[in-house]
Amino acid sequence: MPAWSFCHLGVLFRMYCVRTRHQCRASPLPYRRCGGFTLVELLVVISIMAALMGLLMPSLARARKQAKGTLCLTRLRTLGQGLTMYALDNGDVFVPGRLPKVDDQHWQEEIAGGLKYRPTFLAMMGSNVGIPPFDDPQPTKTTWDRFGEKGDRQNYSNDTYVCPAVPTWRDERNGCYGYNYQFLGNSRLFDSNDLESFKNWPVQYTRVRSPSACVAVADSMGTAAYWREDERLPYRDSPPYVEDPRDAEAYGNEGFNLDPPRVDPVSGEMANFDKSPQSRCALHPRHLRRGNVLWVDGHCSAETLEGLGYQVLDGGAIGYDGNNRFFTPDGSDRAWTPHWQTNGNGS
Repeated sequence: MPAWSFCHLGVLFRMYCVRTRHQCRASPLPYRRCGGFTLVELLVVISIMAALMGLLMPSLARARKQAKGTLCLTRLRTLGQGLTMYALDNGDVFVPGRLPKVDDQHWQEEIAGGLKYRPTFLAMMGSNVGIPPFDDPQPTKTTWDRFGEKGDRQNYSNDTYVCPAVPTWRDERNGCYGYNYQFLGNSRLFDSNDLESFKNWPVQYTRVRSPSACVAVADSMGTAAYWREDERLPYRDSPPYVEDPRDAEAYGNEGFNLDPPRVDPVSGEMANFDKSPQSRCALHPRHLRRGNVLWVDGHCSAETLEGLGYQVLDGGAIGYDGNNRFFTPDGSDRAWTPHWQTNGNGS
């Protein structure tokens, strides 16, 4: 409609100019007003153009949002290649969500760019496609990079690791992409003294019955998902490294995690498992009310919260009683608990 209106406005201008020149030549008066517009005519034209721009601007804004969503999908596909390559290079095992915290030096892992303290799944996936996530990766928790960021809370330097709709969400912990860690790579430890007591890792790639219907990575809103929309706080980056009691309410907090729709708040766990109350992460519908999803088979799509099985409560808070069929390797609707592995569903 706007394009059609601008076209016809141009036709009206030309007709008006022709009529004005014709009247100017035909006038017998010694003084003739040739060409030009009166003030009223100019005001009318400006009003019409302003109205048309008002119609056009929402379309342009939507087009910009669609472009950001498309770019986000492209970045997820690139990282998805790293997910597959990691499994191929590591005995058919999914990448861990984040290597566990033992002390200020461990765990360390070699990634693209150097040795890194407790890299997340994103940094390890990206290394397999040759995209360094950090310009100055740090090998310990207590060392600082040249940007003034600690070794366990560095900001991603490469845009591939950042959703274009939330370009400031760069903290590796408070990131914009979350991992289906509960079912694909929960590398937290049951016992900090037993460095092999992973809660649900390693997980074999071939255990996923339907890779095209199992979520691997998605846009994450962090633990803000637990709260109503009017209670959520703006995103917070890593500095000044002072823990705030309300961090859990901020967008992006623990964003590298993606909790499934159904969680067990008693026997299971969520992203903020060591806080009270436990607060969960969920898909972030930041692209025209949809969130982008990377599936295990490498394809990507834009999905709604409800479409992925999340329970949306009054006020926008995400409940515990969703449906996990797109998150579990076997397509069942069960919450993760410590019995998951002993029942033969883990590695």
